[in-house]
Amino acid sequence: MDVAAAVRLLGTERQNPLVARRYRSVLATQHALEGGAELRWSAQPGGADAIAAVLISAVPLRVTDADGAWVEAPVGTACFLHPYRSVTLTGEATGTMMCAWVPWGALAEIESGVRAPGEVIALSTLGRGLQAFLTSLLTQPSDPTVYTDYLVERLIAEMVFSVLVEAAPRVIVEGRKGSGIDRARSLMLVRRGERDFGVAALARDMHLSVRQLQRMFAAEGSSPADELRRVRVELARELMSDADYAPLGIAEIAEHAGFADAAGMRRAFALSGLPSPRAVRRAARA
Repeated sequence: MDVAAAVRLLGTERQNPLVARRYRSVLATQHALEGGAELRWSAQPGGADAIAAVLISAVPLRVTDADGAWVEAPVGTACFLHPYRSVTLTGEATGTMMCAWVPWGALAEIESGVRAPGEVIALSTLGRGLQAFLTSLLTQPSDPTVYTDYLVERLIAEMVFSVLVEAAPRVIVEGRKGSGIDRARSLMLVRRGERDFGVAALARDMHLSVRQLQRMFAAEGSSPADELRRVRVELARELMSDADYAPLGIAEIAEHAGFADAAGMRRAFALSGLPSPRAVRRAARA
């Protein structure tokens, strides 16, 4: 991601970042923000180069949409900058802000079943985790390596994805009110890369018993274990088919996709009717 091109999306030449850290396809920046200054985020053309951003400001902001309606974004919230929605952000005091920039292709999956959240998102535990991670990246310089760049890129993208998915159940799910199973599937997407996340942990997050959770999925002809295995297999296949992640071995892919080990991933592939992970990777490379 090009730093200058990304920052120009804020619509002002005065917002050159104080600090910018690029990790392959993602970017973390810190900016000075003057009271009364406006950031004009314009809708981008559709395409593979579209960029989304999550902005966390140390001062209150006013967020005005393309129709002139506005809402306050107090300290303790994040601003989601959707690539296809124009907004104007106005600083209500002088201070600083941080921004995580992620290719829209890494986030667009949230719109396959749940509309992307609005511009203002309250910072939950996940949001505060993103804030702390960005602060660490921007204030504690370190010597990057190819491997750490891979990991930081993936972590920022997953954290931003998680913040958006967590906020999404609060809005309308395509044509109907959000249901428990939609929430469960969103949580699976958020936490699929965590090896200690399983059906019991999902039930706790849903404030249900394991049996209640199983009945909810059974009503749709599925099970929580099957669905969790499916989203992890999907993540593993994405990583194995992405040339940028070629340096990672099969065991590392398994770890990042939430499996206990390579053998567990191999079993999951077999249960999904797929060849072995090594065969899938070879086919993707070919």
